[in-house]
Amino acid sequence: MAYETVGDNHSADTERSNVKIEIMNGRLLRQVLDKMMTGNLHSGNARVQVCLPDGKYYDITSLQLLENKLIGVRESHRLVFTIKAETWNMGKVLKKIG
Repeated sequence: MAYETVGDNHSADTERSNVKIEIMNGRLLRQVLDKMMTGNLHSGNARVQVCLPDGKYYDITSLQLLENKLIGVRESHRLVFTIKAETWNMGKVLKKIG
């Protein structure tokens, strides 16, 4: 999954100015989650979603760690988020926190 350059309303805090992150790895995901959990009292109860390039939001229903069996693959494992369409719309985002 590729990430957009800085300025996208849906971009993660993992992006630095003029730096484009092509693929998020487990360490970077951990850093972002740790920062969110320690920086805001409400983040522990926050709904977890993913926003696709078309602007539609989907709920994350599970996260799996999978091992690759192919020989010569750069990454030996992958984190896979399973998603489903929103069951109810949360309304428009007011502001980005953090």
